[in-house]
Amino acid sequence: MKRCIVISVFLVLALNASVYCGADDWLTYCEKTGFMETPRYEQTVEFCRRLAGESDIIKFTDFGISPQGRKLPLLIVDARGEFEPVALDERERPVILIEACIHAGECVGKDAGLMFLRDVAVHGNYRDIVRDVVLLFIPIFSVDGHERFGPYNRMNQLGPREMGWRTTAQNLNLNRDFLKADAPEMRAWLGLFTKWLPDFMMDIHTTDGLDHRYSIAYAIANRQNMVEPVRAFINNGYLPELNRMMVSDGYPILPYGGLRDRSDPSKGYFSWLAPPRFSHGYGAVQNRPFLLVEAHSLKEYKTRVLATYRLIANSLEIFAKHGDELIASSRDGDRVVSETLAGGEYTILYKLDREQSEPFKLMGFESEVIDSDISGDKWVRWNKKPVDFDIRIFRKADPAESVTIPEAYIIPPQFLEQIRILELHGVEVGRLSADQVIGVESYKFSNIDWADSPYESHFTVDFDLERVNELREYPAGSAVILCNQRTNKVIAELLEPDAYDSFVRWGFFSSIFERKEYFEDYVMEPMARDMLEEDPDLRAEFERLLEEDSTFAGSPRERLNFFYRRTPYYDQNYRVYPVGRVMNADKINIEQ
Repeated sequence: MKRCIVISVFLVLALNASVYCGADDWLTYCEKTGFMETPRYEQTVEFCRRLAGESDIIKFTDFGISPQGRKLPLLIVDARGEFEPVALDERERPVILIEACIHAGECVGKDAGLMFLRDVAVHGNYRDIVRDVVLLFIPIFSVDGHERFGPYNRMNQLGPREMGWRTTAQNLNLNRDFLKADAPEMRAWLGLFTKWLPDFMMDIHTTDGLDHRYSIAYAIANRQNMVEPVRAFINNGYLPELNRMMVSDGYPILPYGGLRDRSDPSKGYFSWLAPPRFSHGYGAVQNRPFLLVEAHSLKEYKTRVLATYRLIANSLEIFAKHGDELIASSRDGDRVVSETLAGGEYTILYKLDREQSEPFKLMGFESEVIDSDISGDKWVRWNKKPVDFDIRIFRKADPAESVTIPEAYIIPPQFLEQIRILELHGVEVGRLSADQVIGVESYKFSNIDWADSPYESHFTVDFDLERVNELREYPAGSAVILCNQRTNKVIAELLEPDAYDSFVRWGFFSSIFERKEYFEDYVMEPMARDMLEEDPDLRAEFERLLEEDSTFAGSPRERLNFFYRRTPYYDQNYRVYPVGRVMNADKINIEQ
């Protein structure tokens, strides 16, 4: 009897092994669970290793390490087995980067991407497509956030059963970090980006917001904020074809945005321009089309995964067919930005035009507005009765503020972090070969207004600017950033204080707003009297302020400060921007 049991056990194990080694073995974890669950980090890494082991056109590697010590996984797909980047001017096939789980609770891109690559590596599908592109796939970007795993991480999302957390282990939102680059994960990503300079990126998310009949919404910089050659490729080639293919597949896509009034769709729909803290806004300043993919949170997980799968496959088919045009748009965009920005006007802030709009059909659902006895406000409840709304879409953006780009910027060498971040973005940085007095334009700040609470670990700041022109002595080793680079827009977005995501706005130059030397009243009192005796105009101004400004008149410290600011002892660098704008860079002595 015991002998029969042993034989039976071996038969069961053998049967299971045969199934495990068969087709079912290549189902992703998500598929095995009926699209109810998503794999953990280690499961994902193991599946990536198996894919690379199964196919000689796939390499599994990593591009950095997270603060908690996890490797950032990367799959490289190249039909020629060439897994190192080539220079843009030698590129024959477009490089496409797809990243998932930048918000690790939004894991649809990971599961769709693993299914797609399994179909390539194991089943031989899409080989004609991947032959003509080079594909980089990041299955999990926020790896530490991914492992803060649980069922309660995405309240507004329908499945999977458990998922990761929105932010990193340092509580940083990576999709607010593309330009300021605080997070170690983002700094590693910038190393990957500048090494490969992909021609296109997809950043795959899951969105909240209103209910509608689209499985996916998208955003891409295809207006004034994108350089013309790239904008033309997006608008005349990629988007029309992608829309047609997704409709044909049964997954029409929606421009990402929102209702002007959620309770009343008839008031229209808007789509904004993203600043460079976001992925698709960052693509604009790097002259690259970055597609923000937002699978709809209220669709079941299987639908979201399959729709994302089709978007990946269709996009890659377009890039394989139009690879030369995509590469040319990248090259031409870089050339235009490097050759035309210096001396020209560059828009650093846009505003949505609230008057001009276009006809738009929104495939939505019927809704009702309910008075809430809980919140005391109104709330919107959607039912599942389909309604097509013939409304207007507002997506025209107008320049709100522009600057003339200088020939160069110069940064004193002590601002190490700012210089390092510029270099991470691929900016070429020269150095002064010796101390030099240079005529520069720069800024003084006034009406400083700090945020009341931190945002992404920074206290952001608003201010007024006054333009100044002066001679400054910059020490040897000061960073010289010439504005003849493909990264000119990155340079301006970081170094022009008024730009939305500038170093100054984020607080990277906060020390210049602090006074570190002061006066004693017993020293300032007699000095003020001497100044009044010697300068009748100063006396007149002082007396006018006493009469017209009661706050000034009632503050002994401010009254003395009036005189202190006019002495040579006052800090001449207080509230002065240390970065110089050089309008003629010919005479700057740069190390060779």
